[in-house]
Amino acid sequence: MNSKNETTVLFDALGPKGRRNANIAAIASAVVILGVLGWVAYVLYGEGFFESSRWVNPLDALVVETTWIPAIVNTLVAFALGSLVALVLGVFIGFGRISRFLPTRAASTVYVQFFRSLPLVLLIWVSFTIDGHFGFTTDTLGWSGEARRLTFLVLGLGIYNAAILAEILRAGVNALPPGQAMAGQAIGLRHGQVQRLIVLPQVLRNMLPAVLAQLVILLKDTSLGYVITYPELLHSANIIGRDYSNSFLQALIIAALIYFAMAYALSKMVVFAERRMRKKTAAPKAAAQLESVVAGGTAGTVV
Repeated sequence: MNSKNETTVLFDALGPKGRRNANIAAIASAVVILGVLGWVAYVLYGEGFFESSRWVNPLDALVVETTWIPAIVNTLVAFALGSLVALVLGVFIGFGRISRFLPTRAASTVYVQFFRSLPLVLLIWVSFTIDGHFGFTTDTLGWSGEARRLTFLVLGLGIYNAAILAEILRAGVNALPPGQAMAGQAIGLRHGQVQRLIVLPQVLRNMLPAVLAQLVILLKDTSLGYVITYPELLHSANIIGRDYSNSFLQALIIAALIYFAMAYALSKMVVFAERRMRKKTAAPKAAAQLESVVAGGTAGTVV
């Protein structure tokens, strides 16, 4: 199926008048956006934002080596550990949501509804504060300082995003045709074997883009480590801005660009995964269409 057909499946193609109106709206939107950006640039220029002296200090080689690079590493460490906790816990909770065992299903539902409703920053801050008062976790393990802050940032990210990923998994399982599981049961597979051997491989493939998109959000949420002074990008940019007060906004802009670069790389992974899945599913669709033609039927449009 070509791209033209893909864009007209859900709506009719625009006529000459519709295309003209769409072009006018696009041009007007572009003019407004460029006007706003131009006004912002003019204001910043008047404040000396683009002066080279304000960019020298945040981009100094020593600052990059001692602050920016460790901040990037700390951000990626929190992201990697948070993603691991979220994925492992999300799979368990997700299968708990579709379990035949009522207590397991009820407990998983409560988990998802509760933690999905909490603001992530509140979850991180409250758990960190409770441990600070009682010390029942990190003090017992001998952790302090940065390791303690990393622990509660990772736990907050993992627990919260596990609830989201569990819902993605549940939706993926429910989206499969019921005949898949019924066929497995017909050949004598147990419920657990059906889920592990038939359902899970298909669900993981179908929900991969949604999972990667959620991981992009998790990467940006590492900036909430700022509230517990974990030395990630936002906190480090704030430190640089305090050290060089005339470069505070410049430091924040640099941090934003680094976040953008990392999130963009993950977003490209989402696009790559979607393309890979399209290639894998295109052949069976084409085969079904060919079979319909050979059988003498009318091949429908492949969507």
